[in-house]
Amino acid sequence: MTRKAYVQGLAQRRVKYRFDIDPPAPIRQWISENLEKVKLLLEGEWGGVFCPSASPPALGLLLIEWMGGHLAADVSICAPVSHPAPPRFVYDVPVRRIDICVEPIAPVGRAVEYVKICTPTVKMLGRITLRRSFGVVKYRGLLFATEVKYGADQRGGICLEIARYSCTQHDAWDAVRKLKTILSSRY
Repeated sequence: MTRKAYVQGLAQRRVKYRFDIDPPAPIRQWISENLEKVKLLLEGEWGGVFCPSASPPALGLLLIEWMGGHLAADVSICAPVSHPAPPRFVYDVPVRRIDICVEPIAPVGRAVEYVKICTPTVKMLGRITLRRSFGVVKYRGLLFATEVKYGADQRGGICLEIARYSCTQHDAWDAVRKLKTILSSRY
């Protein structure tokens, strides 16, 4: 059984999925048996691509489709263990539940390509604020940042080039810190 809730994260809110385990099982075993189910759940619910990672508590990167571009989110175990990496033996201790969190992060790596969208006004795309070379997007109650190049459209309005990313390994701490900087009012 899976329950979902919005909880406070490192830089802002994040979405927590609680998985009850009956009978109790070690975290390492549960991950190996259920990572595919988690992938299908997240891809179905968020409309994106899940890129698995090999080092718990990080489970991977979720690239959410938005206006042809990507919004990046870190997927990791947030209870009973969390970042920074705990001792390896904790993954062999049986637990009754595991919480997995989806937390927005700043874009990781370089953009693979940019998708161009022209619109009369930025607000027609939803809740988006343009900051330097980033767009801050409110999506499902969370604030995401993605690389955006923008300029005036010759026909009137504005053209945005929204970044698409590939599956890469990421440092969750650096990505959250960068997102916090982007979200600050001075950026």
